[in-house]
Amino acid sequence: MGRKTLAIVIVLVVFGWTFLGVKSAVQHGLLSGWTSDPEQLKVRQAVLDTSDGTVLVVEWNLTEKPLEKLVDGRDAVFLFYPVMVYLPDEGHALTQGIPRVNLTVYPSERRVNQNGIDYTYWYYDTPGFALPKVGMVRAVYPLPQNVTGGRIELLPDALNDSRCSVVPVVFAYFHGTGGDEIEPDHLDLRLPLRLGPDFPLFGNSTLEVLLDFNASHWVEMHLGERGGWVRVETFNVTLPCQGG
Repeated sequence: MGRKTLAIVIVLVVFGWTFLGVKSAVQHGLLSGWTSDPEQLKVRQAVLDTSDGTVLVVEWNLTEKPLEKLVDGRDAVFLFYPVMVYLPDEGHALTQGIPRVNLTVYPSERRVNQNGIDYTYWYYDTPGFALPKVGMVRAVYPLPQNVTGGRIELLPDALNDSRCSVVPVVFAYFHGTGGDEIEPDHLDLRLPLRLGPDFPLFGNSTLEVLLDFNASHWVEMHLGERGGWVRVETFNVTLPCQGG
């Protein structure tokens, strides 16, 4: 083997070991300072009045840094929104049925099949003596690795009883950056739910929905154990003042 060939082999070996070392460091979260941070997630929202009713539109975009291509990273989007108010002996709906999420992912602009979105339902507490509970839908979609952004459309079909109510919607985004820790790991949210004048329970008053978001639990349940960061945005949507 000539000196030139030997030099090339040595360079390739050194490069290979360096590449593996950097990749391992990224996957273990040791280079998180060189990965995208929550401020680089661009989130835009709008509430549109259409012929089909009020539509909440949430769009997001995240540009990853070059090192993140070495991470076996997975991201996910979460959406929480209320649909019912309960007392022990009665309950009243805010919407006609359970609103589904229309989700389009970029850059492919592919419309996600509803079967790919995981919907669950849970009762959340409110503070106070009457202790009503608020039923909320949780929609979760683990993103494919090549997705850089997306668009969510939520169309809550208001009832006559719930007209003019102002409902909170929570958008949460998880971005995997390697390692096994999530920041923040847990969030306690107090979401104002303003009920319209004709709502049978607590009409024309405001309830606070106590939503605790255990980020590690949600991420592990849908993506397995992994580290990264979570960003949460809350929006208020006024239901049409002419219900269906």
